[in-house]
Amino acid sequence: MNAAQIFEMVRTVTEQITIPEENDTVILFGAGGLGVMSLSALQAEHKVTAFCDNDKNKVGTMIEGVPCISPAQLLDYPKAFVLIGSVKHYSSIHQQLSQMEIRHCSLDAYIVQKHWAEFESVFDILDDDAKKIYAGILLCRVSGDNSEAEKYFCGNPYFSLPKFNYLFQYGAGGGFIDCGAFVGDTVEEMIKHSLGSVPVIYAFEPNDRNYAALRKRVSFLCDIWALEPERIICENAGVGMKSAALSFIAGDQYIGTQITHNLDTAGNVRVVSIDEYLKEKGNPTIALIKADIESYEWDMLHGAKETIQRCKPKLAICIYHSVYDFFRIPLYLKKLVPEYHFTVRHHSLADEETMLYCFISEKK
Repeated sequence: MNAAQIFEMVRTVTEQITIPEENDTVILFGAGGLGVMSLSALQAEHKVTAFCDNDKNKVGTMIEGVPCISPAQLLDYPKAFVLIGSVKHYSSIHQQLSQMEIRHCSLDAYIVQKHWAEFESVFDILDDDAKKIYAGILLCRVSGDNSEAEKYFCGNPYFSLPKFNYLFQYGAGGGFIDCGAFVGDTVEEMIKHSLGSVPVIYAFEPNDRNYAALRKRVSFLCDIWALEPERIICENAGVGMKSAALSFIAGDQYIGTQITHNLDTAGNVRVVSIDEYLKEKGNPTIALIKADIESYEWDMLHGAKETIQRCKPKLAICIYHSVYDFFRIPLYLKKLVPEYHFTVRHHSLADEETMLYCFISEKK
């Protein structure tokens, strides 16, 4: 099937689902990281009364100010409608709720149906290679079936496209901003792909343990690449819409550090706006921004608005944390820089690691 046919299948799947009505009690199944990531955007459209989860350790707790209930407690809500927030576990949760005769649908399918016009707008601005990937991964997400994701797999995240590979060797002026630097894996890749020619790297990582590992790795990289230490600036901070002190939960091996309003289980983290941060450094030119920050990409891009419009940097932005980002991030960036070229690549065998790449095409 071609991209248009796959995209039409996405529409067919979403048109066939039943969605919650105005007076329904909406409950989000899945109180883990992925559910929390979608909560704030979903709350703007429909009040979420509760989380539901099979994990007994979560039942009875408050998550982002919302109570978490057990599946058995769903029966206490006569008008309950459950949105399933997990693609990975969709099949088993669907079976569980069907046996209980609880109305439900996929959270992603619900969002795609509600915002179909926006998804169409994004599909139209993507290049031909990206259209099939975008449609195919959306189909996996709305159907709750990841078995086809492998078809769209592309290796080497952040550097798989020619325009992002060795970009600093071919006259790209400016620095690299790594939002969500983790333990420095992408910093190391950038140094390798630029053969050490990247003029400056700003690496942001809010998790203390990861940050300590990042600093050790950067020290080692400076030694083996003979780089001046001031060329790699590590910041123990997150990035967001504005500079502030916020709360966060340190993630596990599957979910990274997340900004949260759940103060009972959170630590504190410094969050900076890229625009404000760079102003303090004299507004240096930026050539590339990469972001994998657990659904906080939306806020980060708003905090980098002036930098993006001023420098028009290449962008490598994760959009997989929330299906809302599949449409709202590309359309926002299109408004900021109308001349951006948009493409998408998928870097895992499941529904994770879908990346939006933006760049200015050279004039012919």
